[in-house]
This record gives sequence, structure tokens and C-alpha cells, in this order.
Amino acid sequence: MATSRRKGNPDMERWCLLCLMLCHALLLAACSNGPELRSARAMQAAEFNQRGEQAFHHGDYQRASALYERALQLDRAIEHEDGIAINTLNLARAEQMLGQTAQAEYLLDILLNDKALNFAPAFVADGAVQKALLRLRAGDAEKAAFWLDYSESRCGADCKLSGVIANVRGAIALHLNDGAQALFWGERATAANRDSPLEYANALRLQAAGRLMLKEPDAAMLMAGQALLIDKAQGLPEKIRHDLELQAQAQEQLGHAELAAQYRERAGRILATGLK
Repeated sequence: MATSRRKGNPDMERWCLLCLMLCHALLLAACSNGPELRSARAMQAAEFNQRGEQAFHHGDYQRASALYERALQLDRAIEHEDGIAINTLNLARAEQMLGQTAQAEYLLDILLNDKALNFAPAFVADGAVQKALLRLRAGDAEKAAFWLDYSESRCGADCKLSGVIANVRGAIALHLNDGAQALFWGERATAANRDSPLEYANALRLQAAGRLMLKEPDAAMLMAGQALLIDKAQGLPEKIRHDLELQAQAQEQLGHAELAAQYRERAGRILATGLK
């Protein structure tokens, strides 16, 4: 697939944030089975991390950032490698949600370029996916694809991020106005992630956007509607808004201007809440 550098757009930034939320959820699931931390400082770092997760989950990204930073400071002091990786990744996510993309990329570069510590491949792969999302938000599809390739090379055969990677590849295709490729990657992600509601909904949205590019509004409407049901069940305002906007576009292609306006009105009301 050819890549190029183009100026970013709000829809792409929104798509990247949706993938970012999913990466965060997968990382927390992957880390939940780790060994118990025993030293006092390690336990304190874990407590700050857990409080940060709660704040992130509730959309308080400023508080989450502060808590992750405190956890990271403690993990660095006792050279707890997994903790350093986890809290660097979490802090980068919180900074991205706060719009501090330069700081987020700086943190990721520290993780990805560290030659002294031996971070687990899964954490490096996660950092590379985040890096790809940041490059895509900046409009650099070529670098985004590079970091996805790097993530896959570190993630291994049983990669928990494979569905996320497929969705980001689809997002790159959308950035390049390649509806067929977006649909291809969306279908792959859907087939592979039926047990993950977040990932499945992302893949449905990707397919809906691809169908719209291919002028197939009926199919797009169906897929966006399925994603909407999932996102409402999980209470995710930003995703619900995106689903409604996709449905509005589908109704426009179908020539239903009044229905399109209704979907846009619903999406606008969610935007007005300021919640993500």
C-alpha cells in the first residue's frame, strides 16, 4: 500500500483517540496477570498506577497523568522494568488525551530508544502502536506504517495488539482515501476480535467509513448502527458521536437530508457535553 504525508484532520484525530483508548484497555488486561509486587515502594507505585487507571477510566486525564507520573518516578527509583514500561505508556496515553502530543511522543521515544533496560516485547510493541497513532495524527502515513511494522515484529505470533494494528492500518487507508483497503482491514479486524467489544466496534466503524468511500451507504448505515449499540452499552460518548456522524453521512448519500440532519443534531448534543 502506497503511503504519503498529508495534513491531519479532525476525523483522523478522533479515530486515533478511539484506537488509543483500546490500546489502554488491552494493556491493562495484559498487565493484570503479572507477579505480585512486594517491596514497599513497588506497592506504592502500583497503588498510584491503579488510582491513575481509575482516573483515566472516568475521563479525568489531568489527574491520571499526575498519578502515572508519580508511579513512574517510584518505578524508576527501584528500577522496576515492567513498571517503568507500563507507566511510561500510560502517561503517554494520558498526555495524548490532554492534547499534549509532543510530550507523549517524547515519552514514547524514551521507551522505544532505551538501550540500557530490557523491556518486554509486548510493551515495546504497544509503544510502537502509540507512536504510529501519533504519526498518523500528524498526517505522516508513511511513518505510521513503519511503526506498525515494527510493532508487529516485536509483538510475536500471539500478538494481543493484532486487532488494533489492523484497525490502524485501516485508518491509514482512510487517510489515503482508499476505501477498499479500509474495508479490507476492517473486515480482518472484525473477524479476529468478536470477543472484544471495543475492538469489534472500532472495526465496524472502519468498515462503515470504507463503505461510505465506496458509495455503499446502506451497508455503512448498518455497520455504524451495530457499532452504536455496542458503544451505548459501554457508555462511550466520543465513539457514540462518531457512530452518529457516520450514520448522518450515510443518510446524506441516500438522499435523506432530514434524517441526516437529525443524526448530526444528536451528535452535536453529545459534543456539547465535552465528554469523551
